[in-house]
Amino acid sequence: MFIITGTKVELTYQVMSFMSKIYPNLLDVDVEVIQKDLTEDNVFGWTLENNDQNEIEIHHDLSDKDYITTLIHELIHVDQNVRGLRDDDQREKEAYNLEGKYYQLYKCLK
Repeated sequence: MFIITGTKVELTYQVMSFMSKIYPNLLDVDVEVIQKDLTEDNVFGWTLENNDQNEIEIHHDLSDKDYITTLIHELIHVDQNVRGLRDDDQREKEAYNLEGKYYQLYKCLK
């Protein structure tokens, strides 16, 4: 189940739907996306895992491109959580390598 709070609900749902076609196991866990001010944390977003629930906090004041790219990056981390990939270096390398590719694919399909 996807739970979305914030102002970009439709965009968030569209990106999550797109990513669940690439990573079908995203449909097997609860994912909550919370848009909030992360200025003091100096990040665009992050993912927190609690059992079968994944919480994505994403900065509330991003351009659509940065928002989509960050959400894609964090959803890759959710998939990694489901797959049991725990090595931080591998996780970030994979997410950074794929976020741009998936952003371009998402934009082409829109």
